[in-house]
Amino acid sequence: MSRYRCIHSNDPLYSRERRIAERAVHRASILTKRAVTLTPSYWASSPVSPCPLRKLSNGEISKSDASPVTAADFAAQALLISAIHGAFPNDSFIGEEDADSLRQDPLLAIQVFDFVRQYANVKFYPADGQGVYPDDEEELYTPSSIEEMFHIIDLGGRGKGGRTGRFWALDPIDGTATFVKGQQYAVSLALIEDGREVVGVLGCPNLKLPEDGRPVEETNIDEDGVGLLLSAVKGQGAWIRGMGWEGSKLRIPQRIQDLGRKPGQRIHGAEDTPVKLSELHFIDSSLSTATLSHKVREIATACGVLPSPDAPTTGAASFTELYSSHVRYIALILGGRNAIQVRFPRHSNTSPANRKKASMCIWDHAGAQLIYTESRGGKGKVTDLYGKEIDFGTGRRLSENWGILTCDESVHSKILEMVGGMLESEVSS
Repeated sequence: MSRYRCIHSNDPLYSRERRIAERAVHRASILTKRAVTLTPSYWASSPVSPCPLRKLSNGEISKSDASPVTAADFAAQALLISAIHGAFPNDSFIGEEDADSLRQDPLLAIQVFDFVRQYANVKFYPADGQGVYPDDEEELYTPSSIEEMFHIIDLGGRGKGGRTGRFWALDPIDGTATFVKGQQYAVSLALIEDGREVVGVLGCPNLKLPEDGRPVEETNIDEDGVGLLLSAVKGQGAWIRGMGWEGSKLRIPQRIQDLGRKPGQRIHGAEDTPVKLSELHFIDSSLSTATLSHKVREIATACGVLPSPDAPTTGAASFTELYSSHVRYIALILGGRNAIQVRFPRHSNTSPANRKKASMCIWDHAGAQLIYTESRGGKGKVTDLYGKEIDFGTGRRLSENWGILTCDESVHSKILEMVGGMLESEVSS
């Protein structure tokens, strides 16, 4: 069967894109989680050593958050792009890595390719006769040589994006610093069409669905499966399901809006009741080198969540610390209407040079924002700190936006007013 076949004419828009993206993320999630569960003795005995978690030998290559690039990053990117490129050969890509470091390190290149080929033909069984991926689903493409793998990786690392046409933004491992510790990380893939998100898929291979309304935590680990997969299509809603290992039965997806903490309780609660500022739950990362957490604490103090900006947030019921950008979005999606994220760039918006430094990478946000807004049925808002919609048509960086505000629509304008007051006072001082 050709891997370029068309979907059935009565399938909803972007059905094929969503299915293949979900399968690609599931496959890459298995690869990345296997990388952290394989024992050191396995890699010591492998003819292609060292293990796929080692930092690159030339320390000049690192991610935008200064975390290490690992062989698993390259392998996952190769799997993601090859799956999409095989099915949609005219689409382009934006990814975090290029293959230059692999070309300079033949041993690492062999190891990455060996890892990719191990996960070329991941198979699943239908779930109770209702296959999430139909029995006749087309096979995901995988590079057949090291040179082809280099080319596939470079499609992402050298991609430009733009305002017209289709491209896929991806992050093979978002949160490498926590990934290597066995904590939370994400595999992300998003289709951008004419500058807007239309399909988003997130895999969180270590995340176990929180129980009894508890927040997402770095240490809430799925010990048995491959975590959770979330996806959305513009205007069609958002879904969540568990991911299993290769050869396991697939799990039936649930609409996130219908996912209950307790019997009869919807995850997002009563949509008509405004959220109280004093009951907001802030999702932040004080370890981030790109943003200012003390500004977030000032907002939390103004809301009545903290007694003062200097009050500790570690262990506080009103704050959750998560390193990965996409995992923070998952915490917002699963955390209910009170969950909020405010990201203040470290660099101000006072000059073109500063704006460039402050701009965020597209792969840290694409897809996750769509899943958030679709899961909230239009009640969740994502803008920059000036209230502008996020513009995904500006290339590799979100250069037309400054900062991020993600929260329920009932408090969005109030938080923007607080931010505006803080910015005005900084300019006048």
